[in-house]
Amino acid sequence: MLRVKHSRAYFALYYFIKFILKCIFYPLYRVERIGINKVPGKGRIIICSNHISYLDPVIIGAFIPRCIYFIAKRELYSNKFVASLVTFLNSFPVDRQSFSMKVFKTSFEVLENENALGIFPEGKRSPDGIMGKGKKGVGFIAVHSRAPILPVAVSGTNKIIQKPHKRIFLPKVKLIIGNLIETEDIIKKHDKKEAINLVFNKTMEEIKRLYNIIK
Repeated sequence: MLRVKHSRAYFALYYFIKFILKCIFYPLYRVERIGINKVPGKGRIIICSNHISYLDPVIIGAFIPRCIYFIAKRELYSNKFVASLVTFLNSFPVDRQSFSMKVFKTSFEVLENENALGIFPEGKRSPDGIMGKGKKGVGFIAVHSRAPILPVAVSGTNKIIQKPHKRIFLPKVKLIIGNLIETEDIIKKHDKKEAINLVFNKTMEEIKRLYNIIK
């Protein structure tokens, strides 16, 4: 069961896991963090990123200094052990074909408790680095929760595992953080439908801009 509030003991373990992951990934992939000081230390926030590898949530989760609740593909929950692990690490499932009301409800609950929500707006991986059109669910969540969006981009993770090769490569990985997109300002000037479209489009444009800087 997903918890939106945790004990001090949980946070101690969670940040210890983040520390271990950083100790593994930083020397292997020379992870470069750009604009990490732009991450708010507290308060509700939606972290939106491009998605080029299975390892993107690991890199983002390890190197962004927040406890992040990720929306994850439902297929991960077919295995009981994996399902328990990703739930423990604050992920919850979504059907990639369509956002269900349960996903929206859980997302709002996460944000109402001043947590960080992690979303990949494209809805699936783009290993070639060419961003997909994305889905407007992120705009809906942002507008109805009035949470600001933090655009993020990663590069290099799609080169770690390269099919059909049966070995792991060691490319340089980059993580760049953009400026906050304040949804409140948009909501005040537009009706909800327009605001959802504007927030979604601005988010996708900013992620693309950031990715072009580091790719």
